[in-house]
Amino acid sequence: MTVLQIISFDSCCKTTIAAGIGKKLLNSGRKVGYIKPVHARDKVQAADCVDAQFMKGVLEIQDDIEVLCPLHVSQEDLWKSLSEDIENFTVKIKAACDKAASGKDVLIMESPAGLQGNKVAELATTTLLEKIGGKAVLVVCYDTGYRNQELVQFAKKLGDKLIGLVINRVPEAKATSVQKEAGDYLKTENIALLGIIPESRALMGASIAEITSAIGGELLTFKEKKGELVENVMLGAMTPDSGKDYFSRLKNKAVVTRSERADMQLAALDTPVKCLIISGGKPTTSVMVKADDKKVPLIVVDKDIQEIVGGIEQALAAARFTNPGKLQVISNLMENRIDFKALNAALGY
Repeated sequence: MTVLQIISFDSCCKTTIAAGIGKKLLNSGRKVGYIKPVHARDKVQAADCVDAQFMKGVLEIQDDIEVLCPLHVSQEDLWKSLSEDIENFTVKIKAACDKAASGKDVLIMESPAGLQGNKVAELATTTLLEKIGGKAVLVVCYDTGYRNQELVQFAKKLGDKLIGLVINRVPEAKATSVQKEAGDYLKTENIALLGIIPESRALMGASIAEITSAIGGELLTFKEKKGELVENVMLGAMTPDSGKDYFSRLKNKAVVTRSERADMQLAALDTPVKCLIISGGKPTTSVMVKADDKKVPLIVVDKDIQEIVGGIEQALAAARFTNPGKLQVISNLMENRIDFKALNAALGY
């Protein structure tokens, strides 16, 4: 059994990378386990570890959630355990890892938090690697930069335990140039580039259910579609005549209109739309019939347009990776962008 720790420098999508790599290993015939040994939060229970719950489903793990996310501590208590009670802390963590790894070929371990400016997370991460062993993948967002000296120094500290660096959320237009430039630069620092992952609006999207909750709305129809992802938001067009052309500009969208603008709602329904959000009242019968025919969910909310848009923006900003629709997206993005041959070799396969 091999341990693969996924480490995020800047809290940039550890679970996203863990899920993509884990699913790839699972599909190649490996038995894959998962553990988030330290959930560094205050006042939480195992059931609140959303990442572990999601990974349990992704990797088809039968273990209870408490096995996948066993230890919940505050930052202060984690620091005390690492600095004052390291032996007992190590025994606890090793026992938890052994339990999660039982019967598995690979155990994917998710580090506690982003390392940038976080000495507690850095010490926890290096301690886990030292005491538990295994290999590591280090993740950084493109916006943070692969030349960040704190990142480079940490990567060097990992030494031969580091398989390589993954640069996430790279603008698609820059993907080819970043692959080459980052590879050349990191080679001079004796750091391997394991791959890059292009930016994807789908990965930053929010589900219809998340949006409905954020705006305090009511999902009237097609509740079975509540898990579908919304990537873009559009407001009503200036005139009905221009509506179809206007609404055709973006895909995977939610359209927000006032209740009295049935003309705008009908124009939006003439284009592919994920959901229709109506402010101030229920839609007319004609809109209901057309939405039913197109199988478009309708959400009604008793708020003004500005409040609704603000709520949607908050939902998009807070959206987590833990949505089944996003798993296929990241799998497709990683397929030709991550050096799985190098990863497998480092894991002994």
